[in-house]
Amino acid sequence: MKLLELDKSRFYRIKRGQTAEEAEKTLSFPVGDCFEGKIICVKKCTAYAVKPFETYASVAAAHGTDGESLAAFNFNRPLYPTRIIYIP
Repeated sequence: MKLLELDKSRFYRIKRGQTAEEAEKTLSFPVGDCFEGKIICVKKCTAYAVKPFETYASVAAAHGTDGESLAAFNFNRPLYPTRIIYIP
């Protein structure tokens, strides 16, 4: 019998009582729905603080991606100054 070994640094399990916001702060990318035991594949992302009057399209253009995919990646959360969004 072979044992399947996974790269533990690539996966994260949501802990008991952990909220989505706490998990996002730990992982530095959006996690969406969050429940105890959920396993998330860790992605490399950059945290970005939104400035006044910025939109997903303007942030995406500055980082070389498109606005629709950036908005979808961040679950279409509304933007406001100081909101932390994640750029893949």
